[in-house]
Formats: sequence, structure tokens, C-alpha cells
Amino acid sequence: MIPLDELLSASYFSDPVMLVACLLGVGLCIGALAGLFGVGGGFLTVPILESLFGFNFTISVGSNLAAALGTSSVGVARHGKLGNIEFRTVMLLALGSVPGALIGAEFHAYLVEIMGGGFKQLMRGLFVVLLITSAWLVWRGPRETPHGKSPMQRLPIGPYVDLPRAGLLHISLPGMVAMGLGVGLMVGLMGVGGGVLFMPLLVMVVGMSVHQAVGTSLGVVLCSTGAAVLRYGFKDQVSLLVALSILTGSAIGVQFGVWLCLKMQARKLRRYFALLVITAAAMLVVKIVSTAMAVK
Repeated sequence: MIPLDELLSASYFSDPVMLVACLLGVGLCIGALAGLFGVGGGFLTVPILESLFGFNFTISVGSNLAAALGTSSVGVARHGKLGNIEFRTVMLLALGSVPGALIGAEFHAYLVEIMGGGFKQLMRGLFVVLLITSAWLVWRGPRETPHGKSPMQRLPIGPYVDLPRAGLLHISLPGMVAMGLGVGLMVGLMGVGGGVLFMPLLVMVVGMSVHQAVGTSLGVVLCSTGAAVLRYGFKDQVSLLVALSILTGSAIGVQFGVWLCLKMQARKLRRYFALLVITAAAMLVVKIVSTAMAVK
């Protein structure tokens, strides 16, 4: 656990009460996004903690993952009651995402060691690419495929499994595990909960409905972030004050997000998600440019 005085000295805040109040506000917004879109919020929280609060990138990643663990737990409970989670999909993706998150966290530590100050710029650039790709996939929406089959159903790599709660048959098991592994690597490396990738992939690649993809995404986020939090926690790279403050706010916000998710049409849900992600990418581009100009 990071001591309070050390945390304050590493941030832009000198008053712990003001710090907690601002973190609660961030958590409230992140929780609403988690319930609405099935994301852990890391694609927003990590840049916010680094840019607006002044924490270093690694502490921001570890603390965000700890908060996302709690946020996704609340979201899973709500979406589970509503029947929006395909539990077999959660299990299959977790087979890849859990080891992927652990490997990604180790790679994060390795890059920090060899790159020094250039690491933050690299991560910001990766964030931008990740966010723009995710936004494009979601905005584009699912495309018609031969015989109405999703890419994961047409993947010629067996064995195959059925996803009964999603009404999907003949899904490639190795393909699902590989998809989980790839996203898990991003979770451990960049501190994103994984929902920003899992949600569009479940719609575009697996063939789920948007609402079910939101709930299922949160289930996988819960598994992958849990593994990554253990790794960062053992290295004392998690601030419990930051994580619990964000979690307290997000536990309230996620209830509103789930309620709003049920009220929105799938098309609008996709478009609002894409706009949110593009906004986050634009903020990071501004940060990258301003940092590069300051160095010059």
C-alpha cells in the first residue's frame, strides 16, 4: 500500500479531502460508463489519473485496475439478474485473458525499465490506436456475412462449442481463447479493463447482441482485471485510497448506467460508445503533442 504522504507528494493535490472528492466524482462517471457500455473505464481513468491528478503511469494503471475490479463486480451482478451475460463465453475468454493479463503486466515492468521517460509516450500512442480501432469497429456495426454466420463461427479451427444463451452455434474454441489472450495482454500492459475491446469484439466477431455483449464483457473484465491487480498489488503499485475512492463513486454510477443501457436502442448504444472513445483518443493526442512540444 502506498502511504498517503507519498501519494500526495506524487500528485497535484495537497489536500487529501479534495483529492478524495475528485476521485469520487471520477468514479461516479466511470461507473455509469461501465453499466452502460460494459467497459471497466480504464481507457479514461488511466489518462485522467496521469494527466489531471499527476500520478505516474504505473500507479495509475494498478489503482485503476483495482477500482475496475469492484466496478465490474457490481455491473456483473446487475446484468446477471437481467440475463445479459453469456457465462460460457466468459469462461472461454477468461482462459486466455487471465494469463494474458499476467504476461502483459510483466511486459509493462520490462518496458518501464528499458525505456524510462519514453514509456509514457509509447503507452499514450498505443492508447490512441486502441481507442480509434475500437470506435471504428463499433460505429461501423455488424456486417452481413455468408449464411448469417459471424467470423468466429466461420473460423476453420476446431474444436467448436455452442453458446446457448446467445443463440450461437459452432463457435471456434481456440479462436475465443486467442481473442481473450490478446485482450488480456492489453489489460496487463495498459491498465484498460478490457471492456473497450471485448464489447466491440463480442458484437463484431462473435455475433452477440449489443446488450448481451455489454454484460458478458463485464464478466470477462472481472476475471482479467483480478489477475492483473494481484500482480500490481504484490509490487506495491496500487493505491488503496485511489482505488476505493473511485470504486465508491462507481458503485453508485454503475446502477444508473445499467438502467440507461436497458432504455437505449442498440444502434444508439453503439454510436454513443464510439463517440465517447473518440473523445478519449482526442484528449490523448493533445497530451502527446503538448508533451512533445514541451520537450523541444
